[in-house]
Amino acid sequence: KKEEGGEGIKLTVKMNRMLEKDATPAEEWEAALNATCNRLQTQYVSLIRAASSVSALEEMGGRQDPRSGGGVMKALSEPPPPVAADAAMSELQARLAVENLCVTSSHLLGLIRTLRLSVLLMDEDTIAAEETYQVLESQATTQQAQEEVQKLEEELMKLRNQISGEK
Repeated sequence: KKEEGGEGIKLTVKMNRMLEKDATPAEEWEAALNATCNRLQTQYVSLIRAASSVSALEEMGGRQDPRSGGGVMKALSEPPPPVAADAAMSELQARLAVENLCVTSSHLLGLIRTLRLSVLLMDEDTIAAEETYQVLESQATTQQAQEEVQKLEEELMKLRNQISGEK
């Protein structure tokens, strides 16, 4: 919206913003907990994947020559790596897998501690208010569904009456 003034042009901008209701403490807690769980679950999956031999097999992509003693031949002129190098690599991968599993277990224990602390911090009034809110919300949903069913039944009866009246 433009307004012309004496010395210059003033520009007034109105922004269309939708107002959102504030989240309840229970909703904020649930959102934070979901974010923590999702983050830890993603880390857990990536660590388990790194610990498994599947990722190592996928990296090789089936390029393994069975005559090379377990190594990967990258060129015909290049000799395959010795079996000792494969054993050292397998040992290193096993150690990394163990460390990854320890880190994953530590993260999961941290999540369990967070959940326990969150439950302990919620007082009785908050829990009762949350339960009341959930009950009211489910009652409203049930009432709305009953009204929709009633409308559909009325329409069905009208259609039946029209069909029986035409015969």
